[in-house]
Amino acid sequence: MKYIVYLAILAGFLTRAVNARANGVSAVDSIGFEKVGGKIFVLHKVNQGQTMFAVVRQYGTTIQALRDANPGISDAVQLGQTLRVPYTPRVSKKEAKKEEAKKEEVKPAVKDAKPLPPPSTATPTADAKVAVAPNGIHKVEAGQTLYRVAVKYGVLMADLRKWNNLKDDNLTDGQELIVSEKGAEKAKPVPVPEPKKVVTNVVKDSVRAKAAVAEKVMKPVEEVAPPKVVTGKRKSESGLAEVIETDESTSKFLALHRNAPIGALVEVLNEYNQEKIIVRVIGRIPETSVNDDIIIKLSSRAFEKVSPNSKRFRAVISYLETN
Repeated sequence: MKYIVYLAILAGFLTRAVNARANGVSAVDSIGFEKVGGKIFVLHKVNQGQTMFAVVRQYGTTIQALRDANPGISDAVQLGQTLRVPYTPRVSKKEAKKEEAKKEEVKPAVKDAKPLPPPSTATPTADAKVAVAPNGIHKVEAGQTLYRVAVKYGVLMADLRKWNNLKDDNLTDGQELIVSEKGAEKAKPVPVPEPKKVVTNVVKDSVRAKAAVAEKVMKPVEEVAPPKVVTGKRKSESGLAEVIETDESTSKFLALHRNAPIGALVEVLNEYNQEKIIVRVIGRIPETSVNDDIIIKLSSRAFEKVSPNSKRFRAVISYLETN
């Protein structure tokens, strides 16, 4: 019986490989199978230049599922490293609809059932496990960039520049950075109170005192200027979107853009599957020739949410361009 099960799994992977080649995608590479705790895993050997994101896209799984199957795995996989990949057989749309219809038929009718609340339309934003720096101060390690520090402590690169009066994004080994608002408050100099002014010339004459009071009352009250209203226009762009290449991992939806204000929220729509997310701009796209067609770069978590099975996708973005 076990032999028949493994033959069925092998036949399924051969079918996926044939379909992948027919669609112009490289066939799934595996060196065998493994059954642990009733679950079946594909044993994959990492190829030259292959990343964890590439393995996830190749087998149609997720980064979290790959981490759960390989406890303690580093995001930077190595050449020749063997990974366990969860086996998830693909089901056609027709079969999925049949299964859903069967489930609906099996559900018993509940008398006087209360209607379920409508699904939330808010964009999912998972809470990232960020580090907490003692006293709000971080000491820069060798090779660490401003982006990595921002991701580590869950703050904006713009805030790091403001708190530390940085003119650029270059850091030096051993440099101390303020990485929290509390740290920035502690670093502010304590204002010294001005000495109270002692009034020496007291108006003793009651007539002069009354005249001084009347003069103050008759002075016109200065008009208070209305608060400034931030205005702007909605700007839309279209082009290619790709993932930010970095060793740091975060569950926040972050992005790099050329012109959008730092800290602005940008709506990103995948034209192919109509998936939509909201990301926060934390930096600029490098001005290099390889980025000429790129309009936005997304963090790995955001990219996986809107386009889990591709390296790039056609995107339409929109954001508020302040005046």
